[in-house]
Amino acid sequence: MCSKTTIAMKNAKTFVKFSSFIPYILVVVSVSVVASVFLFLKPIAQNAHYHAFANEFNFCGISNFANIISNLGFVLVGAIGLHVCIKHKQFNLVHITLVLGIFLTGFGSAYYHFAPNNSTLVWDRIPMTLIFSSFFALILSKYFSEKTARIVWVINASIGILSVLYWQYTESLGRGDLRLYAIVQFLPMLLIIIMLLLNQQTNKQLFKTLVYVMFWYIVAKLFEYFDHHIFEIIHLISGHPLKHIAASIATYYMLALLKPRNDFTN
Repeated sequence: MCSKTTIAMKNAKTFVKFSSFIPYILVVVSVSVVASVFLFLKPIAQNAHYHAFANEFNFCGISNFANIISNLGFVLVGAIGLHVCIKHKQFNLVHITLVLGIFLTGFGSAYYHFAPNNSTLVWDRIPMTLIFSSFFALILSKYFSEKTARIVWVINASIGILSVLYWQYTESLGRGDLRLYAIVQFLPMLLIIIMLLLNQQTNKQLFKTLVYVMFWYIVAKLFEYFDHHIFEIIHLISGHPLKHIAASIATYYMLALLKPRNDFTN
């Protein structure tokens, strides 16, 4: 019994010692990805067919009705998120920004789908960058320190908004560049996967929450990619409205991160 306890204590100390290197690993990966994207990838313009959705069903004079109404999920999740913040008395800026980002994504995306073009797409993407930055910061606050998480959040939120404005500016010049926006969206997900792999034994509840978020995020991306294919098979609905539903489910699981840090027990 004593030997097993001793071994467990040694393993725990070894893991804690290893965990102290994880922030450095994340920094190295981040710098490497950003440098690689801008050194080896040419500017990525917005796909000319991006705004051509499969289902343009018109209801009461409103085209793209399914793509608009399916955003109600985000508004509902945002309202639930506000209730969670009030219930747990979590009113710091990162928590509020996550809830606000989810809520505004519902309206921003609906506004974009009412008249799909690059100008309206800006109001769809800016709220999403608030979700990405706040979600990543809240994960850092659970795994590491809240002070570090706040600093990262300020940097990520600023770069996120800037990435959308930069993309809009380059589009106006006729040489659109989505590279920075792509980094803002996908780099945090890569870093989250790394943290999951390196920290999964430290907090099972948090690990499970992040797996659910990642799962529904991937499902949403698949629905988005196969928008036309799904419509050709089902006819009643296309992949894009389903993407909104799947993405709103992913944001629902994010709400678990609004709970106090000590609520996440092994």
